[in-house]
Amino acid sequence: MKRSSFLIPAVSILILLTVLFPNVSSASKKEFKDYEILKENSGINAMHICLTAPDKMLIIDKVQNNSIHLPDGRPVSTLEYDLNTGKKRFLSLQSNTFCSSGGFIADGTLVSTGGAEQIPDKHFKAGFSALRFFKPCQNDKCKWREDLNGMMTHRWYSTSTTLSDGRLFILGGSKVSIAVNNKTMNNPTFEFYPRTDPTPIDFPFLIETLPYNLYPIVHLMPGPKDQTLLFVFANKDSILFDWDSKKTVHKFPRLEGASRSYPLTGTSVMLPLRPEDNYIPQILVCGGNEKNDTKHEAANSCGRIKIDLSNLDKAKWEIDDFGGIPRVMPDGVILADGQILFLNGAKTGIAGYSSKLGKVKNKLLKADNPDLTPVLYDGQKPKGKRFTKLNHSTIPRLYHSVASLLPNGQVFISGSSPQSDVTLSGVKFPTEFRIEMFSPPYLSSNTARATIKSVNGSKKLNQGPIKVKYNKHIKVDVELSDKKANFTAAIVHYGFITHSVHMSERYVFCDIKNIKRKGNGYTMDVVMPPNGNIMPPVPVYLYINNNGVPGETAVHLHLSK
Repeated sequence: MKRSSFLIPAVSILILLTVLFPNVSSASKKEFKDYEILKENSGINAMHICLTAPDKMLIIDKVQNNSIHLPDGRPVSTLEYDLNTGKKRFLSLQSNTFCSSGGFIADGTLVSTGGAEQIPDKHFKAGFSALRFFKPCQNDKCKWREDLNGMMTHRWYSTSTTLSDGRLFILGGSKVSIAVNNKTMNNPTFEFYPRTDPTPIDFPFLIETLPYNLYPIVHLMPGPKDQTLLFVFANKDSILFDWDSKKTVHKFPRLEGASRSYPLTGTSVMLPLRPEDNYIPQILVCGGNEKNDTKHEAANSCGRIKIDLSNLDKAKWEIDDFGGIPRVMPDGVILADGQILFLNGAKTGIAGYSSKLGKVKNKLLKADNPDLTPVLYDGQKPKGKRFTKLNHSTIPRLYHSVASLLPNGQVFISGSSPQSDVTLSGVKFPTEFRIEMFSPPYLSSNTARATIKSVNGSKKLNQGPIKVKYNKHIKVDVELSDKKANFTAAIVHYGFITHSVHMSERYVFCDIKNIKRKGNGYTMDVVMPPNGNIMPPVPVYLYINNNGVPGETAVHLHLSK
């Protein structure tokens, strides 16, 4: 890799974060901190989140007694949050989004899928079979569009995944709201959006994995352009499924130990894909619980499996601990440098709402002992040395908490609503509206951060996604003065995040060629991945890292054929 030979004065990371995100508390101007609580809260619980623009987080809640209301008097259940100012733009929906899923399709539209029962007294309709569409815009006028019967069947706790052709694969769930799935309420089928089949297609794997099969884990398998394979995991089992032939092509060994699916909720990430490894995927599944027991300690274990499609019989689970901390309901966030941040959740119990104990005001907690200590996972290190404990937070993040990487390298953390309705006092774990910005260790480094100045000649960055093509070199100019600069590049899709499932989250390293010095920086060619199986045709963010430290902000791109 070519190295730079130009140095500029170091800029305080604290000043930089204040400029990028003035919505943090003034404490950040005095000293660097891992966590900063934003001045403006979320307004509603962040049950689901999705970044729709570099400075806009879409927040979705279920229909409940939120204190903010739409002009028609109904409670707000979805809004767009401005990361720079904290301003909230309230949006209107007609259906209940409780425990829905979502993902982007090829034209950049976010599609929200499924939901729960109607709420007559609040004038919301049932969302079980609903599709909701949100096309991000630059003028703050974009709205939700809904089709209340857009799906062919009811889906509650289903999973949505973007395919290589830009469609959405919608899998599983139950037909009604339910604490633990059963064979009567189970929905062991899948469908596509846009629709291609007249009826839902049977998916027997979701019968075999009862009762813990809600929000199944799904990863699109990297491979050649014409490949049509998905990795699907539920409970303790996993398969390789061909979504074109609609057949299971391989069953992997069982991941022994804890169950990993709701309500014994774990999480999963696909480790960053690397061209030098021919994009061979490795799947990591962590956390959960061995028993459906509110008092039972969560799982302190992870399973990791390497899937070489040329030799599937060698695919075996490697068991590791979970950084020495038991955790149920964790979130797995792939950071800007390709390491994995695990945070949120509890050390004991399961996912679900607290339940009443007769007329007693206190409630039976489904989970307790909140896990305030995040762990960092370096997948390039040998087993036993991959986890590092980080500084702890002070805010419990239990049921319905979320986290996502942001373009500036920070992590957005919000949510936690273990009560069945908005409850701000009188309980051990009230509904949580505070938003934290977590700064990973790379943001406390003295390493100079690159500033992307142009992409393919365009200097209009993050004013809408720049369209780029597969397998093409894109010209990137950066401003950076560092005699020891060492560049890496990656494109990241943050996904749709809810209930510890980061749907379609993906990180792909990109080759860099023709690095040349130019003025007070560098120009380089960044090679886009070869096809939609490596990264689907969705909005992504380009990171240019210097010695593992991300640039000041990633640039919004949209991959297309």
